Amino acid sequence: MMRSFDRLWSWLFLVGLLVVWQASCDVFHVPNFLLPSPLDIARKIIEMRARLTMHILVTLKEIVGGFLLAVAGGGLLATLTSQSRLLVRCLLPVLVTSQAIPTIATAPILVVWLGPSDAARLTVVFLIAFFPIVVNTATGLLSADQILIDLVTGLNGSRWKMLVKVRMPNALPYLFTGMRVSIVLSVIGAVVGEFVASTRGLGYLIFTGAANLEISLVFAAVVILAVIGNILYRGIVGLQWLVLPWNRSEDRLKI
Repeated sequence: MMRSFDRLWSWLFLVGLLVVWQASCDVFHVPNFLLPSPLDIARKIIEMRARLTMHILVTLKEIVGGFLLAVAGGGLLATLTSQSRLLVRCLLPVLVTSQAIPTIATAPILVVWLGPSDAARLTVVFLIAFFPIVVNTATGLLSADQILIDLVTGLNGSRWKMLVKVRMPNALPYLFTGMRVSIVLSVIGAVVGEFVASTRGLGYLIFTGAANLEISLVFAAVVILAVIGNILYRGIVGLQWLVLPWNRSEDRLKI
């Protein structure tokens, strides 16, 4: 009951923001090329729904593809690093440095290496999304209950059994936390990739719309990206709810 009440307040707050936005544009006669109203954006989405659908599918493919690569690659790297302190010391500075460099700066280099292809854009999404997966999963693997570790060790359990029976189950909630962050970052990565090397996608629409002063189109693409990000985030939350029933009561971030 309390969660339903909280969600109602969230929706009322969002509606209130839209009403204030629309009223401000009407009262102060804000030019459409400067700040389109919510109704103008909705009309633009309806007017260009066929074209927008094509671009949405392109961007969605890049988001999901890069995100899945990040989950697979990040999970594997976290598993490897959790088994070797030397590997952690060697790779952690490299991982941190890779995240300190803005993705928009490395994207043109990837285009030179891979060409203006899907591979370049998927790589951009992967690079921006895999770090939270690595950090959170590694944290979960290394923070397993010491009592269980001692028990498996006392029973002469192998390192593999220790990993599968103790560390991995403990790491799953951490993995999903990283996935929540990464799915949102994947949306950003897809847009960055499309800015640099694409003739399709919502990022491309934002870039060309801004260049041609079609601000309503820019806002329409941004709104759609926000909706996609929210839907994908909630999808990860729902997947966690299904996969980790024992963790439901401990979760405090189900927005």
